[in-house]
Amino acid sequence: MWILSADIGGTKLALAISSAQQPETLLQQLEIVSPQQSETLFEAIIIGFTTLLEQREGNVVKVVVGLPGILDLQRGIVVHQQNLPWRDFPLVERLQEIYPNAKVLMETDMMTAANGEYKIRHFQKEMFVYITVSTGIACCSIHEGQFLRGAGNPGEIGFSLTSTGAYLEEQCSGPSLTKWLERETGRTETLQTFFEQYYAEDKAVTAVIKQWQRELAQKIHSFILLLDPQVVVLGGGVMNHHPQLVNEIGQLVDSYFSLPFFEHKKGRVQASINKGNAGLIGAALL
Repeated sequence: MWILSADIGGTKLALAISSAQQPETLLQQLEIVSPQQSETLFEAIIIGFTTLLEQREGNVVKVVVGLPGILDLQRGIVVHQQNLPWRDFPLVERLQEIYPNAKVLMETDMMTAANGEYKIRHFQKEMFVYITVSTGIACCSIHEGQFLRGAGNPGEIGFSLTSTGAYLEEQCSGPSLTKWLERETGRTETLQTFFEQYYAEDKAVTAVIKQWQRELAQKIHSFILLLDPQVVVLGGGVMNHHPQLVNEIGQLVDSYFSLPFFEHKKGRVQASINKGNAGLIGAALL
């Protein structure tokens, strides 16, 4: 019996298959460039799933899709996406037609990634926060195995304010950090190159990276004070490739807990275990 999972992004579709007995183990994966037409995008997912099922006997028992944008989870409809073509698209219904005997679910990509990090740690009752720093910035909180959904649109920390009055995402996301570094150094480089220069102790680059770390660390410090999570995981494209940055941000957060009665709040910031597969693994584990 098989579980099919998908992590849909604006530039690529990541698809995977796992067994119902070990959903956290991805047996095979595919990546496909995301088509920009509604039906073509759906067809690409189905073709990818069909490829994953080739030469495998048994039934599909669950299909789970994680994706960005505004979702109507109760009706299974993708309402709107910034970088994808679906508008009021009945995704769950369309998938159910193809896999009539499977349980079909969709969830935000933030929550599938958080779910993967939560369950890979064998958490059940713990309070947990997952923060992604990539092309955007957002977060998800889980308590006692349940997503904290608030009034319906939680986790939009990218629109919280930094010390400069800018939105956090405008200043600290991957693309925004790159522009910030270009302004301050007068150089045009990739973010990866800037990070390499940071590791080589380039003074101009280091000044920006340290301020960037402080902005993120201050948000995490507030999260820990507010929610008291056992773990705060930093994931997303920027963090997954740079564990040193995660460690440094964690040390900075710890330094803010200088009062003796906050000593127990130190050491809570961790890197992602699942890295780039967090969304696929978390989808399979829903």
